[in-house]
Amino acid sequence: MDIRREILRNVILCQSLEPLGKKPGLTSRYEDSSPGAKLEYFIISGVNCSWNFYDLVDRILKEGRQPDCIFEYAFEAQNASVRNRLGSKVNYGQIMLLTPLITAQALEYLETETFDDIEAILERTADVLRNTTEKDVEYLDRFIRLGYELSARHHERLGGKRATREYALRGKYPNVWESLHDFMYHHLAREMAESYPNALRTYRFLLHNLEEGILPASDLIYRLLVTEINRPDFVADVIACGIYLVLTRHPEEVLFA
Repeated sequence: MDIRREILRNVILCQSLEPLGKKPGLTSRYEDSSPGAKLEYFIISGVNCSWNFYDLVDRILKEGRQPDCIFEYAFEAQNASVRNRLGSKVNYGQIMLLTPLITAQALEYLETETFDDIEAILERTADVLRNTTEKDVEYLDRFIRLGYELSARHHERLGGKRATREYALRGKYPNVWESLHDFMYHHLAREMAESYPNALRTYRFLLHNLEEGILPASDLIYRLLVTEINRPDFVADVIACGIYLVLTRHPEEVLFA
């Protein structure tokens, strides 16, 4: 099995499948939550950005190690995500979370020749983030700025305004790991800094409810998590990661009957 192609497939599927569930307050196959978050925007973005993850894994396999920068692939993924569409930064959080996760998965494959040990992959994300560089911090900063720019452009098209980010990361931190710990009030930063606890919880929940189907199960875990966390967009991001992990663990099993 070609790990690059497998990861490409799973990145496309997890981002395309996540919004299909019935999640109150979010875009689904039943309704669009806003003009900037139409269902087709999620699917288009998921396909557009996925090749950047293929390129990231290809580089890791060729170099036999973690590259000097992985977040340039996140930046390029978000940049590519808007091709052929309007709307806002619909898969911003998913790209951010998948970047260290997929890096850890590729490194795990180099070391063990397996890439489906979910707990080992998530545990390894901390080392991936510690081994990032100042270049990663620069590209993470660019990634965040681009997200604000995409959001601002969308609001301008609708006749409104969107505030821009006033703080900067570049030049302040030696690596992404250090930067995350100054922003633990952000759900995405905390999820990565704590080795993806909500993604793991979602993965386990989906596994235990496969008989009901991944999408109905994702709707159930959404309702549980959104009550606790009160951030529907973040919950959707970890559900996408959970779906990615289920697909990784069960590449051949019939998951959609």
